[in-house]
Amino acid sequence: LMEVAEKIKTQPIPKLIWALSAPAVLSLLLNALNTAIDGIFVAKSAGITALSAVTVSFGVILIIQALSLLIAAGASASISLKMGKSDKQGAEKIIGSACMLSILFSAAITIIGLLTIKPLLSLYGANADNMVYAKEYITVILSGSFFFVTAQSMNNCVKGMGYAKRAFFFFFSSVVTNTILDAVFIFVFKWGVFGAALSTVIGNCVCMLLAMQFLCSKKSAGNLKPSNINLSASKKIMSTGAPASITQFALSLVSLTFNHVAAFYGGNVGVAAYGIMYNTTMLVYMPIIGLGQGIQPIFGFNYSAGNYTRVRSTLKYSVTCATIFAAGMFLVIELFSSQIISTFGGAGNKALMDMAVPGIRIFTLLLPAVGFQMISANYFQYIGKVKQSVVLSALRQLLLLIPFAILLPTVFEVTGIWIATPTADFISLIVTAIFVRQEVCIIHSQELGVNLVN
Repeated sequence: LMEVAEKIKTQPIPKLIWALSAPAVLSLLLNALNTAIDGIFVAKSAGITALSAVTVSFGVILIIQALSLLIAAGASASISLKMGKSDKQGAEKIIGSACMLSILFSAAITIIGLLTIKPLLSLYGANADNMVYAKEYITVILSGSFFFVTAQSMNNCVKGMGYAKRAFFFFFSSVVTNTILDAVFIFVFKWGVFGAALSTVIGNCVCMLLAMQFLCSKKSAGNLKPSNINLSASKKIMSTGAPASITQFALSLVSLTFNHVAAFYGGNVGVAAYGIMYNTTMLVYMPIIGLGQGIQPIFGFNYSAGNYTRVRSTLKYSVTCATIFAAGMFLVIELFSSQIISTFGGAGNKALMDMAVPGIRIFTLLLPAVGFQMISANYFQYIGKVKQSVVLSALRQLLLLIPFAILLPTVFEVTGIWIATPTADFISLIVTAIFVRQEVCIIHSQELGVNLVN
């Protein structure tokens, strides 16, 4: 415990960020690639209608992810803060409570989801053409939600204690399992969307078992013990994880809105086009999310220990890295949009190419600003400033993007759907900059206070 804490408090920031973030960045990039490959496999094996069904299902999956993040993100951040204070017992209460919450939440997700599956899919835009595919896919996902939720929470507990490489290995094992089974189930067994979903569930099970085994071993600085279930720890987990959870719920509502609006103005082709844009932008968002996850213990440990200079340096360096990456990916998407759409089955569908190629260029116009927004929202969450994090998390998705996605198409038709995203990004960028400027001034004053005391 002391060794991990000392490393996070003293190692040079750039080296520490890459050491802790690289596993998460690679894991989430692989996950995004795996999701994209799922879409490509489904489109090539079952067609655009099946791809639109999987796109519709993403909205429901985002609800599951939102509930799991309430536990996973909250537990990880809370454990980092406890570890920064060398509070092993407090960290173990977080781990035990996170496991208990995972069981309760996943049971509720499975039962409620399966009982309401058809109206739920209809709510997220499923229609007579793609309902069969969507129902087949999401039934498997809901049935295996226990593995997903528990894998997320337990692996985040591992990461929160500073074991970034182990957390990466566990997640990487899940992705590799998923990718291999995906190809086997879809192309060898011809199981279509059922095979895509089943491979995902099995992959989650692998990650869950590996993480729980480690947390129960002597190698872990904090252990998973049933006796450590604690009500106050459970409340702390959920309050701390609320911003990340709200972001995912907002994404689910965004998915719901975009699915309906895209279907209204572009039919199943419109929904498929949105699905391609979603999968493509996830290849940008996920590595940035991974960077944000990797720097979490740096923020948590050093902020709670009063090392404000390291906190400010971490924020500056991580924002710079995220912005450079997002800007580079923006150029790739703008230059190779035709090739990207063709990869998802657009080459054989002129209507999809005509809609999605110009659409994705508009959709990603403010992509270079995303890194700054995401890292800033993470920062406020990780240091325990929940209100600021909730505002930044909800602003772009709930308060801006959804209204724009509804209103702009009334003027610009299908093009208005794609314009909504950069418009929301521009406004949220300004607000985020104001919040961060204020926070940097606070950190600076805290640095001066610490130096005066010393």
